Amino acid sequence: MKLNKLIFGAAALVLGAGAFAQSVTFHAGIDYTVWGLSQASYNSDGEKDSTDPSAGYDPDGKMTVDVSVKASSFEFNLGLYFNADGGDEEYYDYSDGGKGTPFYKGNMKVGFFNDQLNVYTGKFDDFNGGYFAKGAVLPKQYVTNLADKNYGPYLTGLELAPSAISGLKFFAGFPILPIRGNGIQADKEYNQWKYLGKKIKLAASYQLADMTFNAGFRPGTYYDGVDLDGTMTTATETFTKSMFGELYLQSVMPNLADTVNLIVTYDMRYRDSEYDTIRGTTKEHKAFAHMFDISGEAALNEAFTLSAQDRFIYAGDDYVKSDEKLVYNVLALKGDYALPGTQINVGLGLAGFLAADAMGTAFATNSNGVTKINNENFAMNKDIALTFNDLATASLLGGKSTTYLGAYVKPYFKYNFSNGAITIAYELAATRVFTSDVTNTCLAHRIPVGIKFEF
Repeated sequence: MKLNKLIFGAAALVLGAGAFAQSVTFHAGIDYTVWGLSQASYNSDGEKDSTDPSAGYDPDGKMTVDVSVKASSFEFNLGLYFNADGGDEEYYDYSDGGKGTPFYKGNMKVGFFNDQLNVYTGKFDDFNGGYFAKGAVLPKQYVTNLADKNYGPYLTGLELAPSAISGLKFFAGFPILPIRGNGIQADKEYNQWKYLGKKIKLAASYQLADMTFNAGFRPGTYYDGVDLDGTMTTATETFTKSMFGELYLQSVMPNLADTVNLIVTYDMRYRDSEYDTIRGTTKEHKAFAHMFDISGEAALNEAFTLSAQDRFIYAGDDYVKSDEKLVYNVLALKGDYALPGTQINVGLGLAGFLAADAMGTAFATNSNGVTKINNENFAMNKDIALTFNDLATASLLGGKSTTYLGAYVKPYFKYNFSNGAITIAYELAATRVFTSDVTNTCLAHRIPVGIKFEF
């Protein structure tokens, strides 16, 4: 079945390169990580235990094949995605009955009036349209994409970039989901305007000299068209319940003081929550969470680059869980040195985090042993974990105020090719979870070998 999908997908990509196109671009990439060694040691309430040394590979490794066709003011993009095991389990599509699909994107852009007005529609993969810049060190961004493989890949929107105001552009879009039939299906609540109006996604960007100012707002965020685990649960079938609203502001300042690239970001989220009163009743209210992120990168000379990023998050009363609040901060540093006259880079990554909650319920460990935010509606669980790369997780405690500490180090060696690189590293991570009377720890290490090429 997967072979048929691959053959059909490859044929579709070839057909996408139409005879009337002015330019056709093909792109393929592989990004795999194999762990030559992985081991962890635990101390849970005085009981010590260690896992046996093992090897494995990252299941999130991927292979992509993309084609982009441009003709005049029209652009069409189509892409195939396969996991490290050759499967397509990450992309479940409600419009296809919840089946896994290898097509992780298929979208088009049509420009009018010399691209002063652009129309976007289709299925996208982690698309922010240039309305948000990622940080220099931490691998995952915090601000939600306009279209996202985890929360909803579908997007139809308009972009306005008036030539009269240079550097200014606006975007407004809706996650209109594809439906089967003649398009007149009133029972599809998720496409009714009473819900689409709450799902609008707004973004703006203004470039002034070297600086860029970005902003965005959405009253609600939904699991639009995405079945996160392939089971098509009720929560994902309806696509009418908001997880959170979001507002973000960002300033991008490249070439600051001639050597430093600086990015400053603020993100505010809110959601409907509830708490238990002293009278034993439940009261609903708006709960809020705030994020501040500062990221900097400095090229100290032609060979050495130093990067740093700090992310602080405060989740107020009941945002994570009822009667719970959370403070979380992570600081990450990276130094990269290109050996002169060679194709070799060596580097060192360092990171540390400190978190604290009121009741010890902010985090939870899933069936895979990964400890993340204890509420899917929090929607920060994609970005915040007690570990770095899910490497080391100390046993949780719960019941009273808990403190969470972590440290991470990663020296690496990278050999560069003209179209990719092979990276060998050593990762060591330690976590410590403690209350006033109990302490649990974990120390873990592994040797990843990363293979990344583009064609």
